[in-house]
Amino acid sequence: MSGQGNLLRMFPLQHKKMSQFSLRFLSVGVCEMMNCAEREYMSSFTVHNKFNRSAYAGINPLSSSSTIQSPLMADVVAAGLFDSYTGHSCSRFISKYLARALSMHSTLPEEIAWLRGELKDDPLVTVMTSSLSRSRAMHGTQIDKQGGNGDMHTIRPLFSEWDMQQYAMLADIAFLRACEDSKFESSLPATELANEGSRAVWFTATAAPFSLHEQRRCERSREEASHCGMAPPPLRSLDMPQVASESQRRASADGKVGKKSPKFAADEKEDFEREFCVDVLVSNVGDSRAFGIARNPLTWGQRSLLDSTRERVVPLSVDHKPLRTPEFQRIVSAGGEVRSEVGDMIDANPFYNVSRSFGHWSMKRNPKRAPSEQKITAVPTCSSWEMLPGDVLVLCNHAVFETRSQEDTSIDEAAKVVAREIKHGASPGEAAGALCDYALRFGAGHSLQVLVALATDGGEHCQQDKSGEPYRYDSVIPGPIYVQPCRHSLSYSAALLADCRRCGITLPDLLEKRWLHVRDELCSRYKLPLMYCYGKECSALQQQMEEEALLFSGVSFPPGKRELSELTEKELRCVREEFEKVARSIMPSKNRLPERKV
Repeated sequence: MSGQGNLLRMFPLQHKKMSQFSLRFLSVGVCEMMNCAEREYMSSFTVHNKFNRSAYAGINPLSSSSTIQSPLMADVVAAGLFDSYTGHSCSRFISKYLARALSMHSTLPEEIAWLRGELKDDPLVTVMTSSLSRSRAMHGTQIDKQGGNGDMHTIRPLFSEWDMQQYAMLADIAFLRACEDSKFESSLPATELANEGSRAVWFTATAAPFSLHEQRRCERSREEASHCGMAPPPLRSLDMPQVASESQRRASADGKVGKKSPKFAADEKEDFEREFCVDVLVSNVGDSRAFGIARNPLTWGQRSLLDSTRERVVPLSVDHKPLRTPEFQRIVSAGGEVRSEVGDMIDANPFYNVSRSFGHWSMKRNPKRAPSEQKITAVPTCSSWEMLPGDVLVLCNHAVFETRSQEDTSIDEAAKVVAREIKHGASPGEAAGALCDYALRFGAGHSLQVLVALATDGGEHCQQDKSGEPYRYDSVIPGPIYVQPCRHSLSYSAALLADCRRCGITLPDLLEKRWLHVRDELCSRYKLPLMYCYGKECSALQQQMEEEALLFSGVSFPPGKRELSELTEKELRCVREEFEKVARSIMPSKNRLPERKV
C-alpha cells in the first residue's frame, strides 16, 4: 500500500455530504463520505416524478374516508447510489441518465404522447411506448367496475422489472457512445475512459392504493412466483401468526399482556382503514446492496430466531459475483475465465470482481453476443416490496460492509444501527450518517454511501410545503481536521481539497463549520468521564481535540457562545479572514491557498 493510502487509513476524511428529500409519504436521507479514497468516485440522485398522478384515479377505496384522491397519489420518488473504484466519469454519467429517465417515466398514454411531441426520437420515450404496449398485450385492458363493493380495478405498478432493465441498458450504451464521441473533459483516451465501471443500486417508490382483499390476492400470486427472486410481500392480516405475535409483543410493551392497549387498538384500526402503501422497486448492479427494515407490525420481515433484539429485515438485492452459478456460466460462455484460486474475479483482473456493472467497455465487445450475454452486463436484478408507515429502506455501497477482518458485516447488524437511530427520533439522513460512522469504526477502506428512506403518513419526519412540492435540503457535517498530515503530505492535502470540492464548499468554510461544531466541547477535553474505563480510545480522542484546540487557539473568534449571526459586518469580515489564514497555515506550499486581495 502507498504512503498516501496509509495516511488516509490512519486519518480518513470524515466530512459528510448530507442530502434530505421529503414528500408526504416518504422521507429520504443520503450521506456520502470520502473516507480513505483519494478522489471522489461517487454520485447519487433523488428525483420526483409527477407524470402519473391520474394513474389510480378510477380506483375506489375500501373504506369510506377517501384519501385516495390525494394529489400525491401515484407520485414517484426515485433515488440511487453509484460508486466506482477507477474514476468518476461513469458513475456521474449513469446517475444523471437514470435520474432523467425515472423523473419522466409515465404509464399514461396522454403523457407519453406529450413527451413524444416534446422529445422527438428520444430512446427513453420509445421505451415508455414499448412498455405501454407490452403491458396491454400481457394484461389486457383494465376491467371496469361492474357493481358491488368487491369488484375493483386491477392495480398495476407504475414501474416493472422490464422498464428498469431497458433504462439500465440504454444508460450503459449511452455512456459507451459518449466515450467514443469524447464528450468528457478528461486527459484519458476514449478506450481507457470507457473501461471505467460503476456499481449501482437505485429504487422507485410510488404512493399506490391497496385493499386487504387485493393484497391477499397479490400474496398468493407472489408466493407462486417466489422462484423468480422477488422479495416476499407484506402481511396485511392480523389473523396471521407472525402479525399476531407482533401484536402481543406491542401489547406486552404497554404492560397489558393478553389485552390490547388503547394506543395499539387505534393503530390496528388505522392499519385496516389505510388506503395506500409505498410500492417500492429496487434495482442493483454489482455488489451495492439494499434491504428493508419491517418496523410496521403488519409488514412481512424475517426475524432472527437466535437474537430477538434484531430487526425484521427484507433482503432486496443480489451480489453479482463471478463465481455465482448463473453469472459463471454466462462469463465462461462469453470467453471469460474465472478461477477460484486467484479470487472471485474475471480474467484475474481485480477491477473485474463483479459480474454486472455499468461501463467496462473491454468486457462488452463480443459482437456475436447480445449485450445481456457479455462477460459483464448492465442488466439489473430487481426486487419489489410494499412499505407501510414506519418501514425503512436502506441502500448502500459495498464498502459499508467491509471490516478489518476481511469479512462482511451482516445486514442484521447494519439494520440494528439504522433502526436504533430512527427509534430515537433521528431523521433518515442522521440514520444514514450513523451507519457511515459504524462502517468507519469497523475498518471500511473505501468511499461510503448510505441512503435511508422512511415511509411516513405525514408525521414528524414529513417536511413538505403546502403546494405539495418536495422539501430538499443539502448540508455538510465536518469531520475531524488532521493538521499534521495536511502540512506534511501534498497528496493528503490534495485529497482534502478534493473533498471540499465534492461538498461544494471551500476549505475556510469547512474550518468554520468544524469550529462551530466543536467549539463548545473543546473546553471540556480534559474532563472525559470515560477515560478511566476506555483509556486508549479516550486518549486518542483527547489528542485529536487537543490538536484542534491548538489550531483554533490563535484566532480571534467570537467569545463564549456568541453566534456568527450576531456579529456586525466588520466583525464577520475579520472572522472570515482569520479562517482563511488558518486554511493557508495547514496547507503545504504547493497546495497553499492564495491570499485574498483587499
